[in-house]
Amino acid sequence: MGTQDIRQLMSQWSQLEAAGIPLESLEHRVGIGPRNSGSDVTVRLGRPHWRSEVRELKNGCFGFILPIFIRRNHPGKTIILDVWIGTSSPDTTVELLEDPAFEEKHPEFYNLPGDSERFFRYEVLNHRIINTTLCRGNIRTGILLAVGSRPPDHFKNHDEIPITFTLVDQWDVEHETTLQARMNRRPARATAVARSTRDPLLSRRDVIVPSRSYVAPCESSTDHRENEAGDYRVRLEETARFRSKK
Repeated sequence: MGTQDIRQLMSQWSQLEAAGIPLESLEHRVGIGPRNSGSDVTVRLGRPHWRSEVRELKNGCFGFILPIFIRRNHPGKTIILDVWIGTSSPDTTVELLEDPAFEEKHPEFYNLPGDSERFFRYEVLNHRIINTTLCRGNIRTGILLAVGSRPPDHFKNHDEIPITFTLVDQWDVEHETTLQARMNRRPARATAVARSTRDPLLSRRDVIVPSRSYVAPCESSTDHRENEAGDYRVRLEETARFRSKK
């Protein structure tokens, strides 16, 4: 099918859609495909799809793990000058990881900061995408790794979050597509409870201080009898003196 026929077919589809007649989505319509479509470059989620992830890291940042597939469709060439990814939040900043080839420790691996998983350098797309030239039918595929700030809080754990991938070619044309990634947040941390310095209840016996008694102590029977005898002698002597005076 020639280019003129494709343009005529797409014009007819536009007229049908304007008239309110429902049609299949563009990728499912007969007569058009990657080779004769209007797009020079195909950008989509690569394989395996399950690796597409936004992972919360220990340092509070988020790691972006995106399998990417890029293909040049038409004759000619596409030079990739720049790529970037972003989220629906304007406050989220995302930066691609640097090539570890010049690091002294483990130059063959990519690492997300604060994460134990390692990614082999040969499977990562970061250092194989900028300034790459694609001719018709050439592809670039691999994992794109980046680190960014916190995505919007309304995306809960295991939710699908839309990630925008943008590719800029030598003509300053931006090829943009939206990819889906799974949100993986870390478990919520338990709130620290201040521990009391007081001893537990009933952990030790109470010390009972004897109270001061205000009751006179009881005298012994011997002392009591001697005191009574002395009082009796005094009364007798006073009685005798009184009678002698009379």
